[in-house]
Amino acid sequence: MEEIEISLDSPDGVIDCRLELQKTDEALFYSVTILYPNVVNGYSRSEIFVYNMRQQGNAYVFDMNEDGVHPKVQKLEAQLSHAIMNAK
Repeated sequence: MEEIEISLDSPDGVIDCRLELQKTDEALFYSVTILYPNVVNGYSRSEIFVYNMRQQGNAYVFDMNEDGVHPKVQKLEAQLSHAIMNAK
């Protein structure tokens, strides 16, 4: 399956993202794993977020059938969609 790995800059540090193409009987979608930088007691410990992104029109959006998307991750949606569209 197709994999995309990207790093995004943020005020909190570098965000590492891995997007893996998944296929079901109904559709194709990307499983997105995000390592978001987080400092706890002076130590860097990334927060791990995993969401699905599905195509909607000419973009990819987070699958809202899940329990919601963390607001700081939601802000990355356009950049992640852009990375998927450019990889095709």
